[in-house]
Amino acid sequence: MATVELSRETPPITAKLPPSRGLRIAWIVAFGSLAVSFPLYSYLAFHSSIDRHFIADAMVVQVTVAYFLGIFAAFLPIPSLRTWTRSQRLQAVVLPFVICSYTTHLTWELGWLILHKAIAGARDAAWAYPWWNYIDGGDLRYLHAAPNFLMVEVLSVINACVGVTGLVLLLRSKFTDYRGTLLVMSTAVTHTVLTWYYYGTEIIAGFPSNNTASFMDLGVKFILLNSPWLIAPWLVLAWGYAILKNQFAAPTPTVQLPWP
Repeated sequence: MATVELSRETPPITAKLPPSRGLRIAWIVAFGSLAVSFPLYSYLAFHSSIDRHFIADAMVVQVTVAYFLGIFAAFLPIPSLRTWTRSQRLQAVVLPFVICSYTTHLTWELGWLILHKAIAGARDAAWAYPWWNYIDGGDLRYLHAAPNFLMVEVLSVINACVGVTGLVLLLRSKFTDYRGTLLVMSTAVTHTVLTWYYYGTEIIAGFPSNNTASFMDLGVKFILLNSPWLIAPWLVLAWGYAILKNQFAAPTPTVQLPWP
């Protein structure tokens, strides 16, 4: 009689991380301050006497620090992480990055795609300040939406949808569904390509949309704020490779078929 091999799900080897009070505190501080920054600085921009550009600089510093702290916290020398393995620390970096990244794409960037024409004409409207904060000295391409730049943002949103699908598959299967791992890994490749395109087109053109005379505008808003999308995707690929090795290493039982 003929036999056929059927794949079996691997045990949930990385579905749950060990508890770490210090890491949870770092995440709460980082991502909490990130969420609070939008309403806080929008209020200050329109209901205080503080210079608008100073407010924009303060917000981008806070957001940049929040991104780096929230994403890479598991690599810090937090006492409660001393017993964690390298793979556990890696996963505790990868998951915050992809969740934070997909959230950014499906909120800030998707909102800009839908409302970019209205945002361009609403510099003095509080509702548009989350985008104008970045436009003020950061990148005028978000003010003058060229077709190629719009397409970059469209691809970012599509990439986030692919990634969310992968995360759902992983969570439902307790990290045993290789399809989810491959989808999340594919978004890391797209992140790298789109981010280099974002940087490269501006550099080759001679920085027409950025204030190169300002360290804050060029160094922080343009370079540092976006740099996690050049660093973390490589960690996603390393994590995905390790996960796939375990997922494909599952035993494959044979089932007899009723024909030769």
